Amino acid sequence: MLSFCTTVKNRSRLQVDGSDLLLFPNCVQSLRGAKPRGLDCELVVTDWDSDDWPLIDWLEDMAAPISTTIISAQGSFSRGKGLNMAAEAAKGDKLFFLDADALLCAALIEASVRYAADNKAYFPILYSFDDAEHRTGQWIDAGYGHCAVKRSIFEQIGRWPEYNKWGGEDDKFFAAMSAAVPIIRERVNGFFHQWHPNDLTWKSRYYETYPDLLDELRGADAVRGLLREWIPTGSTFILVDETRLGDEAIAGSRALPFLESRGEYAGPPADDETAIRELERMRSGGATFVAFAWLAYWWLEHYSEFHQYLRSHYRRVLANERLVLFDLRTLER
Repeated sequence: MLSFCTTVKNRSRLQVDGSDLLLFPNCVQSLRGAKPRGLDCELVVTDWDSDDWPLIDWLEDMAAPISTTIISAQGSFSRGKGLNMAAEAAKGDKLFFLDADALLCAALIEASVRYAADNKAYFPILYSFDDAEHRTGQWIDAGYGHCAVKRSIFEQIGRWPEYNKWGGEDDKFFAAMSAAVPIIRERVNGFFHQWHPNDLTWKSRYYETYPDLLDELRGADAVRGLLREWIPTGSTFILVDETRLGDEAIAGSRALPFLESRGEYAGPPADDETAIRELERMRSGGATFVAFAWLAYWWLEHYSEFHQYLRSHYRRVLANERLVLFDLRTLER
């Protein structure tokens, strides 16, 4: 059985600029229409006290003939915890972790079953709409929120990190999965992300968290100031921030994401060897510093050999609660 696991807080009927956004109902309808004939599957939803359109009023009928289970969760919204709760209640040996604002297609589901059965982790890439009418958009190559994988592998890597703030769990989950099994990444035609407001305040409104959000915004400003202070204008540098700081982090220079592919963020490295190899490739290409924003400090612990390589080969010029910075221009002696 393939179990679709998701978690929601008011994603069924959102009021935006006087219109209803039926994000999760659209997702469920797309799942029902995309399910391959003969595939045994279910939909398990962890609901954090949604009050926009109670799931019990519509979910079972809209999903039929796909069976549904609703798990109730209380307290501050946590995407990782909600997905873990859904996985615990799921019956399938294969799990597909699904965002409630996605639109699915048959090719996606067929590939998910195939790759999961082959003991691989499937992180499909979707096309994200930029406007409410879904006329324009772009591929989100840096997104890691959707994953199909065997339950045994999911348990082996320690499940989803459980944060009470928006963002961060996807990259850590992807890094842990990359270290355990082969990863499949591919763009899937017909796999979409529905438009909704995209600012950090809107995304974070159901987390515990407004103080944490303010701290993150203040921290981002502090990091940008440090980058302006330490990195010469016009330089090219590597910024490890899980793409959280935005284009403003360039600070008059060219910031490259890490890992990087064709100038775009390519996710965390599979292992320390990959991180070291890619660092040296980018240094040879002109990168003069590598900067770790506090949001990605877990990299320094998770990729311990990579961290040791940096410390033994390059001068660490700054290390505080917001930024760790290595100068790649001169080898340490």
